[in-house]
Amino acid sequence: MSMLSRFMPDRKMKYLVKKELKSLFRSRWLIFGLIISPVFAWLFEGAFLSFVVAQTTSEPSRVFITLEDEGVWGQTLYDAIETDMDELLISELLSITKQEGDEMVANRTLSVWVRIPANFTQELEYNNVSTMVIWVNTGNFRATAAGNRVAGFAREVIDEIIVIRDLRVSWRTISPEATYGHSLAVFLVMIVSVMAPSPYIGQSFAGEREKHTLEALLVVPMSRVRILVAKLIAGLALTMVYSAFTVVGILLYNWSIIARAVGLPLAAMDYYINLYTVNIAAIPLIFFCQLLILLCAISIGIVISSAAKDQATAESLNNLVLLVPTMVIGILGFTGSILQYGGLFGIFVLAIPFSHAVLFLNGVLSGAATAASLMVNVAYMLGFAIVFLIIGAKLFEREAIIV
Repeated sequence: MSMLSRFMPDRKMKYLVKKELKSLFRSRWLIFGLIISPVFAWLFEGAFLSFVVAQTTSEPSRVFITLEDEGVWGQTLYDAIETDMDELLISELLSITKQEGDEMVANRTLSVWVRIPANFTQELEYNNVSTMVIWVNTGNFRATAAGNRVAGFAREVIDEIIVIRDLRVSWRTISPEATYGHSLAVFLVMIVSVMAPSPYIGQSFAGEREKHTLEALLVVPMSRVRILVAKLIAGLALTMVYSAFTVVGILLYNWSIIARAVGLPLAAMDYYINLYTVNIAAIPLIFFCQLLILLCAISIGIVISSAAKDQATAESLNNLVLLVPTMVIGILGFTGSILQYGGLFGIFVLAIPFSHAVLFLNGVLSGAATAASLMVNVAYMLGFAIVFLIIGAKLFEREAIIV
């Protein structure tokens, strides 16, 4: 009970929290930065996607095709695609075997693969319904657009028959964990979230040492843990502003994608809106994960700031220490799942807490995560933050002894 009581707020601790908040919210530029950075990041993401989609939907793409069906309709569909390559903006139509296609899927080296299965004609003639399989690398805008064109064209070829027929398209994705758009969004949010607390951390710890106000604070009849917790509460309250405007940024991002997609054909419009917008139901989980990112960043910053001599050094070291692993994780995220790396490098990647934030956000955005996997990511980030906060508390107590 005595251990728990060290963290319970008393009158002095509440006063310190209020004092910290007043000091922080007096800094208008700090507040402005916390408001504008998440909004700008998401608006930039929406503008970038709109530009890239507009460019790549009109550019030719290479398509792989496999004809397993020996009947008339499979050959008819194959010939129609081959004849109308220019209309479909296909730069190359390469015929491959199913084994070759499966190998490229496993290696993530193909963009679009159209497979007309062996029973295609039989199903179409007996049931008036058949299925064509399209593998698409959703991390490639040009491939995604090409896959949509082929799917729409194939339906026109098969469905324009006097007898009512229905062509079904079975979509398969090369990168099911997250789309390119979501990966970029996660990367931008990660970068800004990790860097957001840096000014506060430097000002609240190393800044006080530089201004010689830390000594006065440490002689207050109040445990060092309570002082640290009070500063942490103030920091989290400040970052709530950032998280709240992240929600605003997501809503503006969704609006920009919808506004761009409105001018497209109905099928393409629905596809792009469903693929690139963020599910509103996922926003609370994104908000929660962002708080964990901020908590991890603050805990690391506290350790660095407690050891730094002045605010400028604290901020520089903090940015350097946090930026390098964040950039590594962000770049790896674009190459596919960060779980694909093994050995010592894989262990190093998973030891970085922001890796688990990427896994959490990608799982939420793609809808592919399980409750158990999300809990593992949350537990690791919380555990990491607690360990570093304990280290920060020890350094803080050491500061008190020196004083």
